[in-house]
Amino acid sequence: MSQNIRDFYHLHNDSTSVVVDCRHNQPVLSYFGNRLMTVNVSMLNQLDRHEAPASLPIEPTISLTPTIGESFLGHLGLEVHRSATQWSLSPLMAQANASQFNLELTSRCAVSDVEVTHQLKLDPDESVLCLWVTVGNLSDQATLFIDNCTATLPLPDYLTELEEVTGRWAYEFQTQRHAITRSAYVRENWTGRSSHHINPTLTLFEKTTSATHGSALGIHLGWSGNHQMRVESLADGRQILQAGELLRPGELELEPGAQYTSPPLYLCQSSQGQNGLTRQWHQVIRREFLAKQSPACTRRPVQLNTWEALYFGVDEPSVLALVDQAATLGIERFVLDDGWFFGRTDDRRALGDWAVDPKKFPNGLTPIIEACHEKGMEFGLWIEPEMVSQKSKLYETHPDWVLHHQGVPLNEARQQLVLDLSQPPVVSYLFDAISSLLSAHPIAYIKWDMNRDIHQAGNGEGRHAPHQQTRALYQLLHRLKKAFPEVSIENCASGGGRADLGILEYTSRVWPSDTNDALDRLRVQRGFQNLFPPELMGSHVGPSPCHITGRQHSMAFRAGVAFWGHMGVETDVRQLSDADHQVLSQAIALHKHHRKLIHGGSYQVVDRPAGEQAWMILAPDHSEALAALVMLETPSTPFPNRYRFIGLDAHRHYELKLVWPDDLRPLQTNHKEALTGTHWSGDWLMSVGLSLPILQPESLLIYHLKAV
Repeated sequence: MSQNIRDFYHLHNDSTSVVVDCRHNQPVLSYFGNRLMTVNVSMLNQLDRHEAPASLPIEPTISLTPTIGESFLGHLGLEVHRSATQWSLSPLMAQANASQFNLELTSRCAVSDVEVTHQLKLDPDESVLCLWVTVGNLSDQATLFIDNCTATLPLPDYLTELEEVTGRWAYEFQTQRHAITRSAYVRENWTGRSSHHINPTLTLFEKTTSATHGSALGIHLGWSGNHQMRVESLADGRQILQAGELLRPGELELEPGAQYTSPPLYLCQSSQGQNGLTRQWHQVIRREFLAKQSPACTRRPVQLNTWEALYFGVDEPSVLALVDQAATLGIERFVLDDGWFFGRTDDRRALGDWAVDPKKFPNGLTPIIEACHEKGMEFGLWIEPEMVSQKSKLYETHPDWVLHHQGVPLNEARQQLVLDLSQPPVVSYLFDAISSLLSAHPIAYIKWDMNRDIHQAGNGEGRHAPHQQTRALYQLLHRLKKAFPEVSIENCASGGGRADLGILEYTSRVWPSDTNDALDRLRVQRGFQNLFPPELMGSHVGPSPCHITGRQHSMAFRAGVAFWGHMGVETDVRQLSDADHQVLSQAIALHKHHRKLIHGGSYQVVDRPAGEQAWMILAPDHSEALAALVMLETPSTPFPNRYRFIGLDAHRHYELKLVWPDDLRPLQTNHKEALTGTHWSGDWLMSVGLSLPILQPESLLIYHLKAV
């Protein structure tokens, strides 16, 4: 039921308030933070500033989508045009729908025949706000082009630093923190996916904010294509934040009566540091994304992937031998990676020809799957549906099915081209090919890969394609999930190149990085878990030396790092020494024993000196916890600082055990024995902490705490 426009709207839950100021022509997100007991117009009036020198008498507001008609001199939030002379836009609020947690405000522009709807949804339990914008073409004759649509909000002046998520292939989710300056900070991603180097995530902090203390604001754009983020300081001293899809001229065209809805922008606020953000992100993702999937898709069996064990050299005998060895380790799911389909002997050929190679598997996949089931394992399969090799039957038959720029030679990357998903026959072919595989075999799991950026993004109509490409991908995944709801889909894009809350609507596991180097993985996994909960994080025990970095690590260190996510193995287990086989088996058994806690507890970072990492996962009722300490490099002093635990119940006592590694050096053995038979109060462990043994670089300890 529509309402008359009020001066302001106050959405709130028990801990959080959202105040939207509607006193002017367009809505302003004036406040998002800790719960306010009272909000009134007099308070809002106090936010208005008097006339600045050489400025307009009334300061233009920072509305949810500033337009050129509002006299706003920062980066505009909404820009449209119909022709070179039809670009004016000045919408006025016309109606509202509001409840405790939801607000919908509709504005219309009589000059341009454009309707703009701003929607806000506050999470009932957490300090997480989702907002999106819908733009409608009200004309019954003229086409409307959307040039830019970014959600916009004023930033509190106490948030003076920002942290970006960047990186590269095989070294994703690296965080870098900067001061917010008087210039504009702009991130533009043109890769056609959420990318390795510009993940659609930013966090803003007070200067003194740490893992456990201080104010923080996290933002994440739920979109798997081109995107933009901007933090801009205006001439008048105000700061704004913008985020939305990134569009080329003419890419987004609305026919008369059509609408465009922006990707959702998620905001999360905390007054308890980064850990406060992380806890809330994880809770919302678990409830709003994972809990809505089939239970079969959210199971987390320990799995083995064949890639770094066999690469393209998969065939029936070698795979069956790997299945046998996997079973002796306690593996619960076996995933056949690249190389299984017709003619696929290297990375230059056969993508798109999704039929089992009769030379490698003369009896098809049935013997492999049956062997897995006999050993108590599920079976999973790797595919890369969005790509095609020039040396393939699919490309020979349909060379017009690839993205390209007219008149420009095709640009291969990683020996492959990108299929044009804006063409319905392409999507129909992919759906039929994947459906045939899933119908013919009991496949419980798909590793869905996307191994290259989109350098040439023109579609069959000659238009710039990333918007349509991303929407078509979502539609294909939705259609497959509807047809095969029990099949779990892993999201991989040459590692973490497409990790966002847009793709998570359809997938239930993320491969954060192609590197299995345990030392690099510690940094990758920390950045990943700032947003995503541990159960989404594929974490595998790789070979030593690592195939990407050449670094060598003990099995205890590799397994101890992989222990903390959705654990897997990606090494040739046929070649393991007896000692490594035993250590890996023990790690898998320990992971299974604590899997419920790892995949359902609260992940929190423990502040440690440079050269170390520490974190904990706590049960919701504080009755149990796992804690890790990693020595990344040679320490400057013999003994590490005491380990001060966080999140425990100060009034309870805990049994504390060192549970990893199992094969301890003498000093570590003495440390473990000293913990036996003693109960430790929660306040002691948090305030005084635990003395630690001397640790070698690139080593890891895991403790288990249980209330008694």
